[in-house]
Amino acid sequence: MRRSKEITPTIKAADGHAVKSKLLSNNSNKLVLLSHGIASNKDEDGDFTNLAENWLAPEFDSIRFDFRGHGESKLATKDMTVSGEILDLMAVVGWARQRGYSKLYHIAASFGASVALLAASRFRFDDFSRVVFWNPVTSYVNTFVHAKVEWGRTFFDQKSDDELAYRRGTRIPESSFTIGPQMVMELLFYKPEEVVWSRDLPLLIIHGDADTYVPHSDAVAYQKRNRKAVKLHTLSGVDHGFDDKLDDAMRMTAEWLRDDR
Repeated sequence: MRRSKEITPTIKAADGHAVKSKLLSNNSNKLVLLSHGIASNKDEDGDFTNLAENWLAPEFDSIRFDFRGHGESKLATKDMTVSGEILDLMAVVGWARQRGYSKLYHIAASFGASVALLAASRFRFDDFSRVVFWNPVTSYVNTFVHAKVEWGRTFFDQKSDDELAYRRGTRIPESSFTIGPQMVMELLFYKPEEVVWSRDLPLLIIHGDADTYVPHSDAVAYQKRNRKAVKLHTLSGVDHGFDDKLDDAMRMTAEWLRDDR
């Protein structure tokens, strides 16, 4: 029986930031990139580790990595920016392309999906075969600045947007993560929901309709605007981490990738 081997590649973004990563190698010719959410890390509270080891292996190799300001990154959380995360993602994409895999895939959770959307609006991903988003952030306004659901309202509590131009930091409750002023400006002005998804890159969105962190309605709206390339599967009655339907999300994700022919 083939055994997986864990490797820690050396990957650097264009600005010199060291992207800490773990490659789970099964000697496969297919690689899955795993992008985590905000205030999380490359293991995504163990979900990405579980996915890589128990659902993707041995058919796929997988690489999970820490965005700057997260996990093993040496950058402070307040210095993390959306544009910096795009640099991190593209560094991992570039590394993956140099390895000579015959097929590339991407799974992005929550905030990581917004980074993937913004990257796809400017850079080529025509060598990727399929993409999966878990509970994706598509609108920074609806998730954060003027949150439509409970979570964002607890820390974006400004009386007017003018206040945000003078905040030195916005702390995410029950975490040590502080959103810095530059990233707050990005949340105000960047619009991942306006990205038109390529018809040549099949995308599956899996989202719980009881999500209190990211509005499920945003996923519905995004799929409707991009219905020819995007498929939405709603998990009924579950919150952001999929609750008791986590295994269902894992299974659907793995099957979606394996159905690629």
